[in-house]
Amino acid sequence: MLFRRQRKRSAPPGVRGAGPSAPRASNLYPIDFEMMVKGHVVERRGGKVRQYTVSIGGTSKLVTSGDVVDRQTYEALLAAGAIQVAPDTAGGTEE
Repeated sequence: MLFRRQRKRSAPPGVRGAGPSAPRASNLYPIDFEMMVKGHVVERRGGKVRQYTVSIGGTSKLVTSGDVVDRQTYEALLAAGAIQVAPDTAGGTEE
Protein backbone atom coordinates (compact mmCIF):
# COMPACT_ATOMS: atom_id res chain seq x y z
CA MET A 1 0.00 0.00 0.00
CA LEU A 2 2.82 2.39 0.74
CA PHE A 3 4.43 2.17 -2.70
CA ARG A 4 1.32 1.78 -4.83
CA ARG A 5 1.31 3.79 -8.05
CA GLN A 6 -1.17 6.59 -8.01
CA ARG A 7 -3.12 7.68 -11.04
CA LYS A 8 -1.84 10.96 -12.47
CA ARG A 9 -4.33 13.73 -12.93
CA SER A 10 -4.35 15.47 -16.27
CA ALA A 11 -5.30 18.93 -15.02
CA PRO A 12 -4.99 21.00 -11.86
CA PRO A 13 -8.14 21.13 -9.70
CA GLY A 14 -8.96 24.69 -10.84
CA VAL A 15 -9.16 23.64 -14.49
CA ARG A 16 -10.43 20.07 -14.23
CA GLY A 17 -13.89 19.63 -15.73
CA ALA A 18 -13.84 23.00 -17.48
CA GLY A 19 -15.03 22.99 -21.05
CA PRO A 20 -13.52 25.03 -23.89
CA SER A 21 -15.88 27.96 -23.30
CA ALA A 22 -15.35 28.03 -19.51
CA PRO A 23 -13.25 30.84 -18.04
CA ARG A 24 -9.65 29.83 -17.49
CA ALA A 25 -8.33 29.96 -13.96
CA SER A 26 -5.12 32.00 -13.63
CA ASN A 27 -4.20 31.87 -17.34
CA LEU A 28 -3.97 28.08 -17.67
CA TYR A 29 -4.88 26.53 -21.01
CA PRO A 30 -5.73 22.84 -21.55
CA ILE A 31 -4.25 21.40 -24.76
CA ASP A 32 -6.34 18.67 -26.40
CA PHE A 33 -5.28 16.11 -29.00
CA GLU A 34 -7.72 17.60 -31.52
CA MET A 35 -6.24 21.11 -31.05
CA MET A 36 -2.71 20.05 -31.91
CA VAL A 37 -1.89 20.18 -35.63
CA LYS A 38 1.84 19.51 -35.49
CA GLY A 39 3.83 17.07 -33.42
CA HIS A 40 4.76 13.44 -33.09
CA VAL A 41 2.00 10.93 -32.34
CA VAL A 42 2.99 8.50 -29.57
CA GLU A 43 1.09 5.38 -28.56
CA ARG A 44 0.53 5.15 -24.79
CA ARG A 45 -1.53 2.89 -22.55
CA GLY A 46 -4.57 5.15 -22.64
CA GLY A 47 -4.40 5.72 -26.40
CA LYS A 48 -2.62 8.12 -28.72
CA VAL A 49 -1.08 11.41 -27.60
CA ARG A 50 0.68 14.10 -29.60
CA GLN A 51 3.93 15.74 -28.45
CA TYR A 52 5.55 18.96 -29.64
CA THR A 53 8.63 20.84 -28.42
CA VAL A 54 8.55 24.63 -28.30
CA SER A 55 11.33 27.05 -27.26
CA ILE A 56 10.48 29.84 -24.84
CA GLY A 57 13.18 32.28 -23.79
CA GLY A 58 16.01 29.87 -24.60
CA THR A 59 14.35 26.95 -22.81
CA SER A 60 12.73 24.03 -24.62
CA LYS A 61 9.43 22.68 -23.31
CA LEU A 62 7.81 19.43 -24.33
CA VAL A 63 4.04 19.81 -24.57
CA THR A 64 1.91 16.68 -24.64
CA SER A 65 -1.77 16.65 -25.57
CA GLY A 66 -3.75 16.57 -22.36
CA ASP A 67 -1.34 18.95 -20.59
CA VAL A 68 -2.34 22.27 -19.09
CA VAL A 69 0.08 25.05 -20.05
CA ASP A 70 0.62 28.65 -19.02
CA ARG A 71 -0.14 31.67 -21.22
CA GLN A 72 3.45 32.11 -22.43
CA THR A 73 3.66 28.50 -23.64
CA TYR A 74 0.19 28.75 -25.21
CA GLU A 75 1.19 31.86 -27.18
CA ALA A 76 4.42 30.17 -28.33
CA LEU A 77 2.41 27.17 -29.57
CA LEU A 78 0.09 29.50 -31.47
CA ALA A 79 3.03 31.39 -33.02
CA ALA A 80 4.63 28.10 -34.14
CA GLY A 81 1.36 26.94 -35.70
CA ALA A 82 1.32 23.83 -33.53
CA ILE A 83 -2.25 24.33 -32.28
CA GLN A 84 -5.51 25.66 -33.67
CA VAL A 85 -7.96 27.69 -31.64
CA ALA A 86 -11.39 26.13 -31.70
CA PRO A 87 -14.09 28.58 -32.85
CA ASP A 88 -16.20 29.88 -30.00
CA THR A 89 -19.68 28.39 -30.26
CA ALA A 90 -21.16 30.67 -27.59
CA GLY A 91 -21.14 33.76 -29.83
CA GLY A 92 -22.62 32.13 -32.93
CA THR A 93 -25.11 33.79 -35.25
CA GLU A 94 -28.77 33.36 -34.46
CA GLU A 95 -31.55 33.21 -37.02
